[in-house]
Amino acid sequence: MPLLFVPMVGLLGILVALYRRDPRRFLDGPTDDAPARLMHWAVGLLSAQRAEWGRAMLGELEHVEGRVRRMRFALGCVGAALMLPPWGRAATAVWALLVLAVGGIALDASTAITYHLDGGTWVAAAVLTVFVAGCLVGASALARRPGVAAQGLLGGLLVAVTWLALGGFTVHDRIRPDVVPWHPWVEAVVVPFVLGAAATAWARDPVVGKRVARLAAITAGLALYVYSTVAVAVIGATGPVEEDGGGTIPGTISDRLGNNLIMLAFTTMVVATVGWGGAAAAGRLLRRTPASPVVSVPFSPSSEANQEA
Repeated sequence: MPLLFVPMVGLLGILVALYRRDPRRFLDGPTDDAPARLMHWAVGLLSAQRAEWGRAMLGELEHVEGRVRRMRFALGCVGAALMLPPWGRAATAVWALLVLAVGGIALDASTAITYHLDGGTWVAAAVLTVFVAGCLVGASALARRPGVAAQGLLGGLLVAVTWLALGGFTVHDRIRPDVVPWHPWVEAVVVPFVLGAAATAWARDPVVGKRVARLAAITAGLALYVYSTVAVAVIGATGPVEEDGGGTIPGTISDRLGNNLIMLAFTTMVVATVGWGGAAAAGRLLRRTPASPVVSVPFSPSSEANQEA
C-alpha cells in the first residue's frame, strides 16, 4: 500500500530540513555535550514557578566532572522535570491522555483474558504498554510547552473525528476495512498537513506548530486506538470469523487487537511527520511574507482640529 511509505517520506523530509537548517550539526557534531543538551531541554519543560530551580540545576551541572557523572546527573534532572506535576492546561492534557492510555490497555488485557488468547497476544500487549508509555512521556513534555496543550488536544480530536467520519462511527465500521481509495489520503496526509500549517499560522511560530502536530498525533492515535478496542470488545464472538485469524473466534479477536496496535503506531507516526511538514511549510510562508508597511501621516494643526471636531 503506497500510504505506508508516508511516514518514511515524512521522516526523510524532517532529516533533510534539519540538515539544511544547520549542516554543521551533522558534519561537526553539536558544540555542547549530551548532558548539557539534556539539561537545557529539561529546564525548558519547567513552569515559570520553577524557573529558579531550573537555573540552579544548570549551575550545578557546571561543577560536575566526568562524562558518566554528568550524564547521570542530567538524566536524574530530566526524570525529575518529567515527574513534576504539570500546571493548568498542561495538567488537563496529560491527565486526559493518561485516562485514554490506561483505559485502552486495560480493555485490551480484559478482552485477551475473556477469550483466553495465546501468548503472542500478551507479547503484543507488552509492546503496546511500552509504546503507550513512551507516548505519554512525549505528551507530558509537549504539553508543558506554552501554547501547545489545548491546541494539541483539540487538533488530535479533530484528526480522530475525521478518521471516524470517513471510515464510519459504528463498531462494525471499525473492524471493517475502508475500501474508498481516497479516504486514507485525506486522513493521513491532507488533515495532518493542514493541522500543522494552521497551528503555525495561529501561533505565528513554526516551532509551536510542530509541537502541536506531535501532541495531536499522540492524542489522535490513542483516541482511535481506544475506540477500535471498544469495538472489538463489544462485537466479541458475535462478529464474523476472519480467515486471517485462523477461522476461530480467539484468533479473529487476537488479529483485530494486533491490527489496532499497528494502527496506533501508524496513526501516531504519520500525523506527527506530516503535521511537522505542514508546520514547516507554513513557517516558510510566514518568513517570506513581508511586514505591512506603517504609513505615517504628517502632522498638521488643521488635521488635529478636524479630529477634535
